[in-house]
Amino acid sequence: MEADSLATLMNHFCEKLDGIKFMIDLKENQKFNDDDNDGITCQEQIEQLSEEIDDLSGTLTEIKSDLKYRQQKVNEMKELTKAIDLSCLQHMLDNIPPHLPKPVKPAPPPPQKLVEEENNGPSTKRSSSSEDKDNTKKTRGRSGGRKPGKNVYIPTLVYITVDEFEGVPKYMKGRMNYTQVNTAIDELNKAFSEKYKVLGMKRTTLNDLNKKRYERYKEQETKDTKGEHFIVDTDIKEFTSFKMDSVGRSVLTILRHCGRMKEIRGGGLTRYACIEVY
Repeated sequence: MEADSLATLMNHFCEKLDGIKFMIDLKENQKFNDDDNDGITCQEQIEQLSEEIDDLSGTLTEIKSDLKYRQQKVNEMKELTKAIDLSCLQHMLDNIPPHLPKPVKPAPPPPQKLVEEENNGPSTKRSSSSEDKDNTKKTRGRSGGRKPGKNVYIPTLVYITVDEFEGVPKYMKGRMNYTQVNTAIDELNKAFSEKYKVLGMKRTTLNDLNKKRYERYKEQETKDTKGEHFIVDTDIKEFTSFKMDSVGRSVLTILRHCGRMKEIRGGGLTRYACIEVY
């Protein structure tokens, strides 16, 4: 090798010595790795690392793809949010009606139907009078005769809807609003509940007050009220805060107009009968 100076020659030999030293270090490192890795060479380790890097690269590509898809969905949701009228949703949230319709239980079958059902099933020969008595007991048992308030059918006036209220003539509503009418329905339902709880009790379990009520309720029934569930002015006054003034009369008129109630007159009484809505 030709060199311009001694310093240049020295640098050349130093580079050669560094290379030799590096190769010696690699040789020793390979030997050390061979002892610790059950004969796996450095080249094999490099190949394994390469495979792991390829796997990681594939996983990273999948993550990027999934991230891109989710970012696209986020952008779509942002556009959808811009299209939604939030003020309309807030208005709906602020104006949820306090009275929402509830599921109505169907009326119990009439006694005659119960008699037919019992006769269709297995039974022993009995006289017609004893069958009637047994069927009457079974009917009372199903209406909660043993314990007050248990399995007693309670007729319920169903809330009127906004559309129904809007369809009521102006002269009937006056200044009354939708909420007032349904609040009045809550009060009238209290009267129905209290009355038919008493009628569902076994007479031997009634106290003096409820015995008088029970007898009064039975006296109010006529052939025209058969199969009907009704209350009268006395029940409304006794069990509710509903007032039979001009506003109260207007409420009853609206309920008749909307098919929630009907009047049955006779014997000097006006009976307000519940109309079942399914």
